[in-house]
Amino acid sequence: MSLRRVVLVGSIWITSLTVMLAMALLMQDPVPWLSVRLNLVAAGVSFGAVLLGWRRHWRLASNVLVWGTWTAAVTVVAATGGVQSGSVLAFPALLVMCAWVLGVRTTLVMLVLSVLTMAGFWVAGREGVDWIGQRETSPVFSMLYFVGMLGLTGTVTLMARRSLIRRAQELQDTLGALEQHQDDLRKFYRAVEQNPESIVITDVHQNIVYVNEAFLQRTGFARNEVLGQPTHRYSTMGLDAPAWEEALHQLGRGALWRGQMTNRTRQGEDLPEAVLVAPIRASDGSIVNYVELKQDLSERMRAERQIHALAHFDALTGLPNRLSLTQRLRALAREFREGGKGGEPRHGLLLLDMDRFTAFNDVRGTVRGDALLGALALRLADALPDGVLLARMGADEFAVLLEKAGHEAAEVDQHMRALAQVLQDALERPLWLEETGEEVQASCSIGAASFAASRTDSGGHDVLRRAGVALHQAKQAGLGQVVIFQPDMAEAVGKRFRIEKDLRRAIPAGELQPYLQSQVDRMGRCVGAEVLVRWNHPRLGMVEPGDFIAVAEESDLIVQLGDWMLEQACRMLVRPEFVQHGWRLSVNVSWRQFRQPDVVNKLKRILATTGADPRRLTLEVTESVVMRDVDEARERMTELQLLGVEMGLDDFGTGYSSLAYLQRLPFRELKIDKSFVQDCHASPGNAAMVEAILLMARRLHLRVVAEGVETEEQAGTLRAWNQDVLFQGYHYGRPLPAAEWVDLQVGAAGV
Repeated sequence: MSLRRVVLVGSIWITSLTVMLAMALLMQDPVPWLSVRLNLVAAGVSFGAVLLGWRRHWRLASNVLVWGTWTAAVTVVAATGGVQSGSVLAFPALLVMCAWVLGVRTTLVMLVLSVLTMAGFWVAGREGVDWIGQRETSPVFSMLYFVGMLGLTGTVTLMARRSLIRRAQELQDTLGALEQHQDDLRKFYRAVEQNPESIVITDVHQNIVYVNEAFLQRTGFARNEVLGQPTHRYSTMGLDAPAWEEALHQLGRGALWRGQMTNRTRQGEDLPEAVLVAPIRASDGSIVNYVELKQDLSERMRAERQIHALAHFDALTGLPNRLSLTQRLRALAREFREGGKGGEPRHGLLLLDMDRFTAFNDVRGTVRGDALLGALALRLADALPDGVLLARMGADEFAVLLEKAGHEAAEVDQHMRALAQVLQDALERPLWLEETGEEVQASCSIGAASFAASRTDSGGHDVLRRAGVALHQAKQAGLGQVVIFQPDMAEAVGKRFRIEKDLRRAIPAGELQPYLQSQVDRMGRCVGAEVLVRWNHPRLGMVEPGDFIAVAEESDLIVQLGDWMLEQACRMLVRPEFVQHGWRLSVNVSWRQFRQPDVVNKLKRILATTGADPRRLTLEVTESVVMRDVDEARERMTELQLLGVEMGLDDFGTGYSSLAYLQRLPFRELKIDKSFVQDCHASPGNAAMVEAILLMARRLHLRVVAEGVETEEQAGTLRAWNQDVLFQGYHYGRPLPAAEWVDLQVGAAGV
């Protein structure tokens, strides 16, 4: 742009100078018309260069300016004295201008021509040739010509120098930018070469022209093996022919292609990869290369398999879990929706729950408990036929899905009962615990339900609920029982749900009433009572304890109910009648309530609030409560004993009945279960058992309460064995409301 400005300024300068020179010549007397004409011709030539530059014909304008002016200068010099002419000053100025605007080669040509021309003028001058129009010029003309040429040379030189400096700066900037670009290229190269993922660059014919180090390490190929080779032989061999054609078609349109494929390493191992192929375009937009960006999916797929295994399989047994079973039930429902038109086969679902596993786990520890579950899973899996799904639902519960077991419910029930018998037979042999090297005899309760795939129950919730109801019935029936779901069971479950719901409201609403059943000595005198509970339902009337106590024990309500009974007992102990006669009260404590961390603090608050004497309060626990964790039970009982209350062992003889536990635990009272008491006078076996219990209690200084005494004959037999035994049962009085019981006992004491 600066050299163009030189051409434009030089053209205007020469035009102006020649016009002024022509005007100076016109002021001479006589007027040298030839010189005037020559200057005007030179002015016309330079003005033509201006017009050419204005129209942006810069190359032509430069040549017209330089060579036209040089020709005009030669003519003027020839007309004004040759080598003696003052116009020879034009040659150095034109050489300088030519050097800047036309370059070295043209300048050398002009220099040679100028030298030859001046030599010709010199030879002509020696030979005495008369030059046309030769005459002396005026001082004004000479000064104007000198200043004009000097100014032209200086101006062109300064402008050219400025242009040169600018070009030098631009060149320096370009070099700096080039170095920066080279640095960026080195960075990009290192980024590509050291990228942890594979990068492959191919030409437009899909031949490999570059691979980075990650590709070589991941595949095991050497660089010289793959360069120049087709990409589908080393880099994208995981694409089959149709997919390869589709990829080429997509790339041919200049679009990206992405997908997953399983390539192979040099050793023939599978290499799963996610591949993105993108075109590389030149500045004109044409595609010159393709780049393949490849991500190794091995770790991700391994993690996905692990996540899938954790989500769908039980970590302890390796069996499918609840989610897997639910998904299979959904698949059955989906198959029904897609093709079911009636007459679809029915399926069966069996739920198995290990009997007494919680007690085993508490007593023997979780390590043996886990070993037992693993051994049970193996035994069940071995016993089941092929095609039957066995899943662990959680804890000690398993599920068996029997697909397409028949078209009628009765037929499916028959198959489920037969399969349940197979499983029960398999559990007759003890399970071997490999981790601990011992055998354990186990049994399972089984609840089963048949079902047909449904559009509305896609998750199988209904059949799980029905099988769960049947399992609950089986566990209530005893150990190792099998129950097939029947429609009337749903009503029983609904009743239990309603009872639990109403009971949760009944405790704070005051619908529960404390009942007392007397405990008497050998003389028939009342020494205390056991606190019982009855429920006066506002709609159903009196609800039997058997209908709501079991429901409470299966939920957290038993804790709330137990706390309520303790508070009622303590309130009764401070009544004047109880204080005057010294009556004791016994309260049953469930295992849930006993194992509450704050049970001791709760009782301490109740005793402090009511002011009851803890020495007249006995807390009864069953053997199953203390057997869960003997050390914890002893610690808890000791804390309660420090409050002043006494501990009693309820239903003795029906559980483990270990004498060691009686010695280790701080019991003060022993209650013989009514199953022994009622036949003690007729059954020699029961008689021997009861007599042994009474003898043992005397040796251990334990107070004995015989529960379920209904006849004088039973009482007499017990009295004959132990004079200090206390009696409780219908023979001495049925449970009565607390107020009514107090009135009755006060009246009897008065008589």
